[in-house]
Amino acid sequence: MMADIYQAITDRILESLKQGVLPGVGKPWDPSSRTPLIPCNAVSGRQYNGINVPLLWDMADKRGFSQDRWLTFRQAKEAGGTVRKGERSTLACFYKPMKREIVDDAGEAVLDEEGNPKEKHFAILRGFNLFNIDQCDGLPDEVTNPPATMIDGFESVDALDDFINGCGIKVVHSLDRDVAGYYPKQDRVLLPAKERFHDAEGYYSVALHELTHATGHESRLARPGITDPDATFGSPKYALEELVAQLGSAFLCGHFGIRNEAFDAAYIASWIQALKDDKRAIFRATGAARLAAEFLKQAHQESRVPASSDQESTEAMPMRRPKADDQDIELFGHQWPLGNSVKLDATVDRSTLRAQILRLKQLGYEFDGATQTWNYKAAAAA
Repeated sequence: MMADIYQAITDRILESLKQGVLPGVGKPWDPSSRTPLIPCNAVSGRQYNGINVPLLWDMADKRGFSQDRWLTFRQAKEAGGTVRKGERSTLACFYKPMKREIVDDAGEAVLDEEGNPKEKHFAILRGFNLFNIDQCDGLPDEVTNPPATMIDGFESVDALDDFINGCGIKVVHSLDRDVAGYYPKQDRVLLPAKERFHDAEGYYSVALHELTHATGHESRLARPGITDPDATFGSPKYALEELVAQLGSAFLCGHFGIRNEAFDAAYIASWIQALKDDKRAIFRATGAARLAAEFLKQAHQESRVPASSDQESTEAMPMRRPKADDQDIELFGHQWPLGNSVKLDATVDRSTLRAQILRLKQLGYEFDGATQTWNYKAAAAA
């Protein structure tokens, strides 16, 4: 059954790619097309993530839904509404990568050549069905028309300048430049001047695309598509990195509520081939894109926090640990669930270690250099 879901989801994305469309990317040739936001559950407000984002965007576009708000059949009924007779559901998935130590017949850990325990990687994957609120009748106003919220204090598209400038990545603009690009050896993004773009959304979606590339630098998330010398133009690794950047830009544009127009159709053929060759490729790409987007948001958030007194820091501490993300266990494995104190395994690969550190910061942990542990801030203040 698991393999069937992998294939079913891959086939959905392939169908769109063959039509020249990547879910979540705006159509600059069609000003009337919708601006996708990150899909969320209409009842709980919780945002969907990973592979579910392009899946739900894709179906919303194909069926002409007006909102990116979804719920289950049961949730619609419990909210006092109904799903209209004859409406078709949309496949989404619950996906949890897992790992477990390999043991011998005596129950002892099997070690590799370096003396580290060998691990078996697998995943929990199951599908579930969602309906868009446009497919329902009788839902209460708080489900169909939630109060407008401002995302992370961004009041206008112009405020994205603060985000781009606050990510800790050098961005250089030039009136003489015709193309945008990220250059790993220089570790900087080069962009044409703003006035060379047709509109603001075109500029910001391209800038976010290149910043997503920059998260792959050796000093950040160390993605093979950026760090591997073999990831040259035209190679499968290069093409997959472009897919990660495309999705990362789409995720960030959806987060900030702007249209994504940073789409290069030249890579569609290579993306189609990659997904045909490996039905798990789209899962890896969406996972990497999600991590890149979270990295940029975290870097920007940290750049905006001014130096403050101990008292002010204490007042800002979270009172309870944020709800875990579905993919956290992929990062922490046997260490999950996390306690109030976490000591990371320094022998894991650098990309995983950086991802763990990023996620601990997001969950409200602080590093104690004396003990080499990450401590949950609210617990430490108690």
